[in-house]
Amino acid sequence: MGKDVRIAVRVTAKEKEKIQAKARKCGLSTTEYVKQRALGYEPRAVPPDALFACLEKLGELADKASSPELDKEICTALKQITAEFLLPGKG
Repeated sequence: MGKDVRIAVRVTAKEKEKIQAKARKCGLSTTEYVKQRALGYEPRAVPPDALFACLEKLGELADKASSPELDKEICTALKQITAEFLLPGKG
């Protein structure tokens, strides 16, 4: 389904700068940031590269897990970290 409807919002220059700065911090376009906020999501700031390195190491550990129980625990931890730090929150 194509996006063919536009919503225009008037803001002050200062408000626009603030919105754009927050969008950049989250790695989103201004439009995507405003849309997510309007739909009740709380976009998260782009996490540091160190987090991705840790996630990668956890994934490698899961691949080498010596038991199904350990593999399941590692996968659960990966999902929790992803939800907490990478996915937009619904508030």
